[in-house]
Amino acid sequence: MARPIYYVSARPEAYEQWGEVSVSEAKLIALTIVRQAAVRFPHVEFRVCDGWSVHEKGMNQIATYIDKHWERWVAGGRERAA
Repeated sequence: MARPIYYVSARPEAYEQWGEVSVSEAKLIALTIVRQAAVRFPHVEFRVCDGWSVHEKGMNQIATYIDKHWERWVAGGRERAA
């Protein structure tokens, strides 16, 4: 049986809490989210897409988890890069 798929947006508009975000930075943010969420939900396949974040029915728990943590994940990555 195929794993459910959760798409994470690489749209810059999705991540402009800190100001304008470039396309390449948005893709890096989306990849960070995918890596972190995949650890918590190994039964789900996470993919980066150019649309808005979408998910199949019944994945609200995952969306809530990502919404709660993604800014911290990204901020942690920015601190390590600095």
